[in-house]
Amino acid sequence: MFRFSRTVPASPAGALTALLLTVLAVAAGGGAAQAVDDGAIGIRPAHESAFLHLRAAPGGTISNEAVVSNHTASAVTLLDYPVDAHGSATGTFAMDAQNDARHGVGAWVRLQGERIVVPAGHDVPLPFTLHVPAATPPGDYAGALIIQAPPVIGTTAVHGGTAVRLNVVQRQGLRIYLHVDGTAVKALSTGPLRWSDGSGTGTDFSLQVTNTGNTVLHPAAELAIASRIGTDARLRFTAPRELLPGDRVTLHADLPHRAAVQVGTATATVRSEAGTRSATAAFVALPWAPIAGCGGLVLVVLCLVALRRRRTPGRVRPAQSVRPAGRPVRRGRHRAGLVG
Repeated sequence: MFRFSRTVPASPAGALTALLLTVLAVAAGGGAAQAVDDGAIGIRPAHESAFLHLRAAPGGTISNEAVVSNHTASAVTLLDYPVDAHGSATGTFAMDAQNDARHGVGAWVRLQGERIVVPAGHDVPLPFTLHVPAATPPGDYAGALIIQAPPVIGTTAVHGGTAVRLNVVQRQGLRIYLHVDGTAVKALSTGPLRWSDGSGTGTDFSLQVTNTGNTVLHPAAELAIASRIGTDARLRFTAPRELLPGDRVTLHADLPHRAAVQVGTATATVRSEAGTRSATAAFVALPWAPIAGCGGLVLVVLCLVALRRRRTPGRVRPAQSVRPAGRPVRRGRHRAGLVG
């Protein structure tokens, strides 16, 4: 994950505008990783293999430690600080920034200092305490311990009258999963199943799921298409490895090669520790491009016919005399004149 921040300082008249770009590279660690390590520096749990899994009662305090490693030939001074964590929109584990407000694990962890010095080629313990406030609701919470290296200052280059410099700041985070004792609620809600045609004949199905309980869930979802016209299919949704309490994510399943005409029903089934949930939607997929083309052609033909009728003159019937009914026709009388 990368975070970008940009600072454009005011430049004096006639001087180049300096554009400073800072790239913050964050290593969160994979699910099967034994440590978060880039080959130069790293952080890992002291008593576990991958992440920190802690448990405490409301009002309780626990102590634990991580281990910071320096594989380089020089000593390094690192910033260290805790942060909250959450699931991203795509379902990945996301760690908050250093300046983000802290309300959970990030606010409850206390470190001995803001910096840690690690000699060349050595490991140094990073002890911490975690105090859970007494009024904390039960359930699962997530956070991280961050170690942050000094920024690597890039070389300034001029492009089109603008001075540009790229600085790189690297930080690595060790996940903390905290369970606060109490009644566990496992609940998952689903939204409506939606589908849309993409490019070509592919169809994308989407389903929004929300962890409405207080424990971490590990959902898996499938899609079954029962067709009256077309072919049946079974697909798997791309589901996150985990869904933290309160997190919401949209699952996607792609049907890349469907029939030209597909009419039927699509049913999504989501299984997790909260049980099974399902959502159904009617599925009517037609070759809209040819249909639209034919419709446009018919419309053009109708317009031409209407225009032709308007331009063709109609026949004019000859005028007929009309006389009132019931009146006799008067005929003129001719008298012969006398010749004297």
